Amino acid sequence: MIKAKEESLRSLTNVLLLLALLGSCTAPAATNRLLSSASSLPLAQWNYLADAAAPPMDGPLEQTMMVSFDIDRDGRDDIVVGGRGRAPALVWLRYTNAGWQRFVIEPDRLSIEAGGAFADIDGDGDLDIVAGEDYSGNRVFWWENPYPNDHPPEGWTRHLIKSGGQNRHHDQVFGDFNGDGRLELAFWNQGNRNQPSILYMAAIPPDPRAASLWTPTPIFTSTLYAEGLTAADIDGNGITDLIGGGHWFRFENGRYVAEAIDAGNRGIRVVAGQIIPGGRLEVVTSTSHGKGTIDLYHWTGAAWERQILVDRMEDAHSLALADLNHDGHLDLFCGEMRLDGGNADSRMILLYGNGLGVFELMEGPAGIDHHESRLGDIDGDGDLDILGKPYNFETPRLHIWLNETNNPTKRNLSRWRRHVIDAARPERAIFVLHGDLDGDGLPDVVSGAWWYRNPGRSDGEWVRAPIGEPLRNAAILADFDNDGDLDIFGTQGRGSERNGRFAWARNDGGTFTVLTNLFASAGDFLQGAVGGRFTPDGPFEIALSWHEAGRGIQQLSVPDDPAVATWNLRTISSLSQDEELSAGDIDRDGDLDLLKGTRWLRNDNDNWTSLTISDRSGAPDRNRLADMNRDGRLDAVVGFEAIGVAGKLAWYEQGEDPAAHWVEHVITVDVIGPMSLDVGDLDGDGDLDLVVGEHDPSRPERARLLIFENDDGRGARWRRWTVYTGDEHHDGAQLVDIDNDGDLDIISIGWSHNRVILYENLAAPLPAPPPSPPPSPEPPVLPDQYRKYLPTIMIHP
Repeated sequence: MIKAKEESLRSLTNVLLLLALLGSCTAPAATNRLLSSASSLPLAQWNYLADAAAPPMDGPLEQTMMVSFDIDRDGRDDIVVGGRGRAPALVWLRYTNAGWQRFVIEPDRLSIEAGGAFADIDGDGDLDIVAGEDYSGNRVFWWENPYPNDHPPEGWTRHLIKSGGQNRHHDQVFGDFNGDGRLELAFWNQGNRNQPSILYMAAIPPDPRAASLWTPTPIFTSTLYAEGLTAADIDGNGITDLIGGGHWFRFENGRYVAEAIDAGNRGIRVVAGQIIPGGRLEVVTSTSHGKGTIDLYHWTGAAWERQILVDRMEDAHSLALADLNHDGHLDLFCGEMRLDGGNADSRMILLYGNGLGVFELMEGPAGIDHHESRLGDIDGDGDLDILGKPYNFETPRLHIWLNETNNPTKRNLSRWRRHVIDAARPERAIFVLHGDLDGDGLPDVVSGAWWYRNPGRSDGEWVRAPIGEPLRNAAILADFDNDGDLDIFGTQGRGSERNGRFAWARNDGGTFTVLTNLFASAGDFLQGAVGGRFTPDGPFEIALSWHEAGRGIQQLSVPDDPAVATWNLRTISSLSQDEELSAGDIDRDGDLDLLKGTRWLRNDNDNWTSLTISDRSGAPDRNRLADMNRDGRLDAVVGFEAIGVAGKLAWYEQGEDPAAHWVEHVITVDVIGPMSLDVGDLDGDGDLDLVVGEHDPSRPERARLLIFENDDGRGARWRRWTVYTGDEHHDGAQLVDIDNDGDLDIISIGWSHNRVILYENLAAPLPAPPPSPPPSPEPPVLPDQYRKYLPTIMIHP
């Protein structure tokens, strides 16, 4: 019936889309101060996938569960639907340029409950799936992702997390809830009628594939039925909190403390984010069963204040929070169920936020069953699509609306072209550098004992040329002799061999003379090297960090006559984290300080004081100083050492007192070896994004080059892009506009291969703002019987 109606409306699509774009229908009258009655915010454009373009569902009739994430690491979110009533219990849907592909994850008949979660449980770089049984079973499972053996899939392995105890497990979520740098799984165990709802926390076992069961610990018991879970740092202390069942749970003194938000509001969908500027994150809930409301909870400093956003909802079992229209502010999506075919006028709500806690209410097509509907970027274009899942009304099927909103303020980061600058550099290199060595205005590339002249085109011929013996590992480019061109500093060691002797190459327009008039060190090979004038009137100096522990931080001073006088070497700190160094005026006193990772050295008039940024677990590797939240203070971005396993990527927010501990913001803990890192504005929107290369020497074919786009401009939300899969990275992934076209490209190297690689950014230039549309004629009247099957979302008149 629906497909026939949709076919009859194809001719109306363009008219309806025009109405949606022009905003010719007004929003309903505001029910409280948080709803605006004026259509002033930009609207998203949506394209409904009907008929042949719809996903090929053939799974359970009661579709209880849906999650969306990138299963095959192709840069697009996939869809997993689970349920009960018939086999298969879990189905995977992949959206490609050629259409949909369907695979079976769980061929057996299981009774899957609503919820579902995903994480890299086994630390192999791909995301695995968690789901639990319903009222008929007491088990929670995880399915091991077979990537890269998924073309075709060679089978997902099902493992047990819980068996025994109460039945029914409605909702699961992963997060680092205790600040130990590792993920935990939280899940509800509601039991059957008249049993309490128990909230469990479970650490991932050291070898989850071999573990017969995990060890869940109860952290909260509710005598009222409770559901709904999400993860967010509510109080901004750097530790992810757990939110659900009318409470939020903070980790303190080795235990989880329950704080009530609205203790009587427990059967809910829940999301959290910074909707109103400043203070704690806001929490939004919808009543998931029965009649209720959409509510926003704002912390006043003394209590949680409830504000009703929408006062009439029924079985609102879908709720999501994200920026849907590319204006930099959080929006809300909510959908009602059509349980057993009831609620014929079920609502689909979009609340567009203005970043100050005010929303404009728009409505999509009525009469669609939304149960655990989600948002996900299934077409890989950088925005979030609406993935509508019915529970048991006209199943099995999905409703998909592609977000086709143009974003005039950001470059699209989905298009990259890989070029191999050097397929076989003769020796291992520790660093990859860039700078204009020959004075032609184009950045050249330096790696190891060689430099590569920029041919003027990314796809041109990059010729390898030696710098000169005995400089075999370049570490810094700088104008040491003040003659206007870039010289090269490095060590005399080949690859990663032990060698503490230095050399520098004096540049004369691309011709180099190598000199060795520098004091030698006793280190092995460099892992950190940064240069600058650390005092305003002082000499140019180079700070050094060795791979070998116990060498401290050393500093070379460049003399006035660097080709004749000896470069003196001294130790400025006995404390080193033995990895990357970054220089910047951290304490804003006019001189350069040094970042070591999760510690920093304060420059106190040529004396150096070691201070701790964070004592969270993990060994820092790569780092950068950058103002991630645009508050005028330098923050620290850190990728942690994790060779061939999942590692932490985080940034640390500097507060008013730089000597106090900084707030940790974990970006992700599922990147394999985030040991190549750089920071820059990749999308042209004025804030700083990250590029990270994976260090996976045992399985380089799965190693990724990733971008984390700063989605809110403040480092609180990140959007992940995959640039390329198949190159292992180590001390690489450096940003540079290699072709002078106005966007940032990426150069990189690895540890397990000798390639020098360029990833060309193919983002188009930022377009000019579109002209204002001319006045529109009166819109055509749309018959009411067609409204429920609208191919595009529009404002409800």
